[in-house]
Amino acid sequence: MVVNKGENIGFTLQLIKSDGTTVEEEATVTYRILDDTGIVELVSEQTATYNTTTESYVDSLVPSASWTNQEVGSFLIVWSISDTDCDFNSTYTEDLQVNIDKDKIDKILGLVHQNILIDNPVYDGFHNLISARVRIYSEAGSVGTSNNIIGTYNISAPSNKPGKFVTWSQVEA
Repeated sequence: MVVNKGENIGFTLQLIKSDGTTVEEEATVTYRILDDTGIVELVSEQTATYNTTTESYVDSLVPSASWTNQEVGSFLIVWSISDTDCDFNSTYTEDLQVNIDKDKIDKILGLVHQNILIDNPVYDGFHNLISARVRIYSEAGSVGTSNNIIGTYNISAPSNKPGKFVTWSQVEA
């Protein structure tokens, strides 16, 4: 499973009985999240509930509440199954990849000047740029248009003599 860091994580596990068509509805299903070595528990045991519509055990984990130190990386979901008369394994392990959200990566690339436009310049009496607008675009072909804008920032750079600014700030608008 692949998720973006900080986003809610939807868990689903379906237990199909040995006949291949009947689904286990009465089991107790829990899960934990461990580091990639399977040693350090990062999220303590959570309970999944049976959903009759999807015929599976489901839960939604809110990282800001249950996994506050979530990092980008590889992790393990360890499912525990009990209270069933079928021959299910007592545990199942699944990979979990936590990535940085693509929009955040695009913003980072923009802030290092990929697909940007600087416009609305204002100059002081020394001909120094003292303010402007920076726009970051997700696609090179959109630069200079109102399409695919990821972020807009206002630059402020007051100066005190030719070629010298006192401070530089770039704040999201």
